[in-house]
Amino acid sequence: MLDNTSRKPPALVIGFAIHGLAVARALARSGVEVHVLSEAATPPPPTAHTRYARVYSRRGLNSELLPGILAELMKDLGCEQKIVLFPTSDRIAKSIALAWPQLEEHCLLSWAHCRDQVLELQRKDALAHYCERAGVRYPKSRNLAAAADCDALARELSFPVVVKPAQPLSAFKAIRVASLEELRQVVAKYPGELPFVVQEWIEGPEPSLYACTAYLDRGRIVQLFTSRKLDASPRGLGQGTVFETLDCPEIIDITQRFLSVLDLSGPVAVEFKRDAAGAFWLIEPNVGRTEYCVDLAIQSGFNLPCIEYVHAIGRPQDMPAPLPTRDRVWFDTDKDITCFVRNAARLRGQRGGLRKPVFPYLGHDDWGPLAASLRQRARWAVRATGRRVLGALRPA
Repeated sequence: MLDNTSRKPPALVIGFAIHGLAVARALARSGVEVHVLSEAATPPPPTAHTRYARVYSRRGLNSELLPGILAELMKDLGCEQKIVLFPTSDRIAKSIALAWPQLEEHCLLSWAHCRDQVLELQRKDALAHYCERAGVRYPKSRNLAAAADCDALARELSFPVVVKPAQPLSAFKAIRVASLEELRQVVAKYPGELPFVVQEWIEGPEPSLYACTAYLDRGRIVQLFTSRKLDASPRGLGQGTVFETLDCPEIIDITQRFLSVLDLSGPVAVEFKRDAAGAFWLIEPNVGRTEYCVDLAIQSGFNLPCIEYVHAIGRPQDMPAPLPTRDRVWFDTDKDITCFVRNAARLRGQRGGLRKPVFPYLGHDDWGPLAASLRQRARWAVRATGRRVLGALRPA
């Protein structure tokens, strides 16, 4: 817990999906005043019903409008102290980095000194260079700038390959492509998202995907945590919906080597895939923001938001002491309500006994998000039933 000997700067979580809720709860329960910027929606998302933060709704958080929105909000808040920013998406982090000279008078950011490197690492086409410097395996990759480059690329890479936009948060995250013709089809469908990074596909199901989450202070690892993906929606290249804590010294070693060539601060999550021979390949790092499953780390004893907060305000004496890792399984029942049923057997630990499950809305003496989520799902069910009934009544 943070001390209360003086008034602490407030925090602002930008973007309020379930990982934003986890960050807000962790900070508020440690005595921090939390404000949230949520994308405006009707009805508001379930997260907006939390008791742990004051929520402000605006449109355009993931766009070039964000700096202006932040400037306006700073005036409305009238804070005497600078406010600590917690971005929750790559695009939000990018907007903050680019507009930092206009924001730094009123804001604090854990990675302000390394904004250029955060922006560079967000680009998928910058990773091969850093992996080579660190001696870390990275799938054979090529940049694809135009449709005319497809034939030459196909001669250099072996199919299947995975296609990713070089810039974060484009129209798609990743597409697996099995042939040159399929590659041409992707380019024809998404010409506005070029350039792409195309890399050879590493075979393996969801449990072959690992991650090492760390907090850095100018390249020094303050604390880290390892996990593994167990399920995704959709399977293959979809967003992870089930993660487990997992001790993996090998990916810790690889992560340390990769980060050693960087001068980063703030939260970093490095993703890996293990091939059939047992070798780990670095897939991508996520920098400048918290991961979608950050609540797994928090509930396992790595209170990343509080570590980031005390680092940003310059009070290392208040840094939460590392706790022994608690064995947890995180289920994203917000995205896929059936993921718990399919993976309930994962709660049995390797040493016997049951591991504690972690859910997006349940717990923390914060019932508003759960109640709102249940109401939302009830409305969806009623509408779906109505559509089925109307469809059955229509004449053939």
